[in-house]
Amino acid sequence: MKAKPNERTLAWKRRLIPFRGVIVFVAVVVLSHFSWKMLFHTGFDNQEYEKALMENRIPSVSFRLKEIIWRWSGIGEIDRDNKDSRYISFLNKNVTASFVPWAEKSAAVSFWVVNVIFRQHLFLMDYVVESEVEKETSHTLLSYDKSHGPMINIVWGCTGVKQLYVLFFVIFFSRGIWWKRFIYFLCGCLVMLLFNVLRISIVTLLIKPYPGSFELLHDWVFKYLFYGLIFLLWMLWEEKFSGNNLVKK
Repeated sequence: MKAKPNERTLAWKRRLIPFRGVIVFVAVVVLSHFSWKMLFHTGFDNQEYEKALMENRIPSVSFRLKEIIWRWSGIGEIDRDNKDSRYISFLNKNVTASFVPWAEKSAAVSFWVVNVIFRQHLFLMDYVVESEVEKETSHTLLSYDKSHGPMINIVWGCTGVKQLYVLFFVIFFSRGIWWKRFIYFLCGCLVMLLFNVLRISIVTLLIKPYPGSFELLHDWVFKYLFYGLIFLLWMLWEEKFSGNNLVKK
């Protein structure tokens, strides 16, 4: 005898109950990532847009969707011309100046870690971008050689701010007393900032003997380790501090 549709639905719901928390976590991470894409625009987005045009490809869906939403809502046209890797805008308002000091502090701490702890002779230099209007400088360039060799420029994306943004929403939509969640979020921020410094330091150390490893380490390995850390922080909250043990549920 076949099960009725409502019985099948209930059966599927019962099967998904043990995974409910993980499903919510994934949904919050995806929505946080999407909302970041819609709220912020960066020089990297413009670089990808130009690259897509040069290769006769269609720009990313998120880029086109953001363009439509900003135009429809009255925010304005996207600035496609600024391809400076430091550039970042929030709802079409240039907020680069707010992120540069954060990037400079991240570069300075990583410089100290590599030189003092790992005892590698690293230079911290100025990254300069000149235009017809002005000359912009930030003290964010890490290199083992002042004249040539592999260099790393610490920009807003290297500060971990996007991952902190995602963590905020993950903890915000978790169960538990609000003030406990807020304190845990602050502790989580500290953990993630320390991990970010370690990430930059390790990448900086490894590109000296393996210059071609930067893309693999930066775009793949540590990118997903960062989101793995967010998942572990969420699991720790749910299992130990929220008061709602997932195993019991």
